[in-house]
Amino acid sequence: MIRKLLNNRNLLKNLVLRDLKNRYVGSMGGFLWSVIHPLVLLTSYTFVFSVVLKLKPGPEYGTDSFPIFLFCGMLPWLLFTDTVVRNCTSITDNAHLVTKTVIPAEILPISITISNVVHHLIGLGMLLIILGVFHEVHLSAFGILIYLPMLLMLAQGLGWIVAGLHVFLRDTIQAVQILIFLWFCLTPIFYSPAMIPSEFQLVVRLNPLAVLVEGYRNSLLNAGQPSAADIAPVLAASVAVFVIGGLLFKRAKPAFPDVL
Repeated sequence: MIRKLLNNRNLLKNLVLRDLKNRYVGSMGGFLWSVIHPLVLLTSYTFVFSVVLKLKPGPEYGTDSFPIFLFCGMLPWLLFTDTVVRNCTSITDNAHLVTKTVIPAEILPISITISNVVHHLIGLGMLLIILGVFHEVHLSAFGILIYLPMLLMLAQGLGWIVAGLHVFLRDTIQAVQILIFLWFCLTPIFYSPAMIPSEFQLVVRLNPLAVLVEGYRNSLLNAGQPSAADIAPVLAASVAVFVIGGLLFKRAKPAFPDVL
């Protein structure tokens, strides 16, 4: 699979560019919407949680700004969820490419993932500017390079699984959206792990996104990092899901043209 991706890197590049263009085809704003969307989301959440509910992050994060605390946690979560959800329909939405051409089907989910990374980097650039103006930017921000690959492996592995499953069972996207919402509630994005009751701490510790989001956010805010004992199982799970997802997708791929 990796060899096919390398041999078809020009095709992959064109698919990524096509996805980026199709997101805003016919719109006057174009890529400006990539900036507007996270800003509107951040403004809305700021009003609800800072103005109405008057929430503040814990002192361990080094900031009293709930919007900054929230944005640092939302950014990796949005990359993960957008990747998994859009991967789910990547094969069925491009059925004509799978049935009428000889392109490797596994390229389609990956092209969406890379496109999402581009949008993620735009949001990250905005966040770093906001941190520079209202907070401060530390060299610890490079710590996101530890968590981002694990996040992408986990998202891509799950993306391959749900993409292949959706070809045979079109209800998959509905189930994925429900599971993503439940997963969101169990991930410390709007709250810190310290706020979780002791009887639910184990549930959160078993959630790889909890470690990835917290590590990503703490890197940007120069706060304490998750321990190696917490990161090691997440790394193992991310690699395992990536490999298993790729193998399952490869096994299901020959049946795609007949079903589509």
